[in-house]
Amino acid sequence: MPVPVSKPRRDPAVTRRQWAERLDRFRRSGQTVAQFCDAEGVSAPSFYVWKRTLAAESAATPTPALVPIHVTPSPTPAVIELSLPSGAVLRLPADIRVNLLVAVLRGLEGRPC
Repeated sequence: MPVPVSKPRRDPAVTRRQWAERLDRFRRSGQTVAQFCDAEGVSAPSFYVWKRTLAAESAATPTPALVPIHVTPSPTPAVIELSLPSGAVLRLPADIRVNLLVAVLRGLEGRPC
């Protein structure tokens, strides 16, 4: 008697990322939910479940507060250090152009850390 072969389980993080990307595509598509789901090959109920799930996660994730910083000249190279909610640390030279620092921070706002 043949042994049944089970399908490997999908990685939940991969599935979450795929749905986040899919919902981003939907927002840019200009299509109705039905049109978009047909084009993507997914069901409308799954679409709405993931939309609700990711919206709830986003609402539950606290937005890190930014505080003003003051940089003083020093003989050693100064560094701006940002500790992100994920535990990652971003180190930038203190003489970074303000518009570049703003662009980096705005980029970080758009994705989970």
